Amino acid sequence: MLEANEATWGDKVKIIGLSIDKDAATVKNHINSKGWTKPIHYWRSKSDCSDVYSVRGVPHVMLIDTKGKIAFKGHPANRPDLVADFNTLLKGGELTGEGCAPAEAKEGQCREAPKVEEGFKVTTDDELAKINEFMTGFRETGKTLQEECKEDATGMMRNFCVMVMSA
Repeated sequence: MLEANEATWGDKVKIIGLSIDKDAATVKNHINSKGWTKPIHYWRSKSDCSDVYSVRGVPHVMLIDTKGKIAFKGHPANRPDLVADFNTLLKGGELTGEGCAPAEAKEGQCREAPKVEEGFKVTTDDELAKINEFMTGFRETGKTLQEECKEDATGMMRNFCVMVMSA
């Protein structure tokens, strides 16, 4: 995309790759084998950026508008045309659809309250804070599980653990 649109985009569009691979050498080899020299690449190492930005799967894309706001967050397959998305954002436009930030309400307008499905209730801020505090405790449990499963996961391309909380 960067090469094909270089004349139009110039340096206004940046693609930044953030790798979760085991080591920097693996990232470098992958970049070189694919010929991905235009994007900027980083190796995440032990950074908590996936937690900070709520990344829950790979690949994961975040499109940032010209004001620095996250305009889309999710799997790239949920965007039918990333080039069109970049062009829209460069013109100051907004993206719509799943994974897009809702447009800000204009002064004097009210947003419709989200509908709550039958059998569910709206979680209060206090309840959400308690749930988040409880889930934070899983970080230590996750580390223990990783150590316990390390031998079984040896040789797998990606080692990961999925924890599910039923509420």
